[in-house]
Amino acid sequence: MTTTTPPGEHPRAAPIESATGTSLAVWTRRLDDAGGRELDHAGLARLLAARWDVGQWWAQSITVAYEQLIGRRVVGQNSTGDFSASASRTVDGDIDTVRAAWDAFMTPQRRQELGLREPGLTDTATWRYWRAAVDDGTRVSVNITAKDPSRDGRPRSVLAIEHKGIATADGRETWKAAWRAALTDFREETR
Repeated sequence: MTTTTPPGEHPRAAPIESATGTSLAVWTRRLDDAGGRELDHAGLARLLAARWDVGQWWAQSITVAYEQLIGRRVVGQNSTGDFSASASRTVDGDIDTVRAAWDAFMTPQRRQELGLREPGLTDTATWRYWRAAVDDGTRVSVNITAKDPSRDGRPRSVLAIEHKGIATADGRETWKAAWRAALTDFREETR
């Protein structure tokens, strides 16, 4: 097997072993022995579920790690070849307050600088969303959910940015840096 990273050094190796009781090296060997290099992403995940009774979440995680180890994809790349960037922060406030603050923070000028179009706002019982298309054809979803209150009982939320459809690994790194900076600015401005 030719890999650039030994399975034991993969960033997901420890969580996979902890959750499944099997090392990533063993999963890699099993998938190779079962013809995994000829299977697509969905086929690998189905094989893990059918042959080894791996739950859907961990089947996906093992599949992605395996595809990275055999050189089929790099970190941040999805099964269709696109990349995604993400960043998150825990912030003070309930989910409605945080989304309203984010919407105010993302002024027309700031959106223009990032190439974001007019956002859409949607809600579920436990989530608040702020979504926008990007001029380069990618898309951004800001997902806000409640987190346990602070020690003094104040509400807190997790604000997570998911940017999908990025064409290159370099683009992923550029967007990741931009979203981290935006989150830092947001926390500073809303304190």
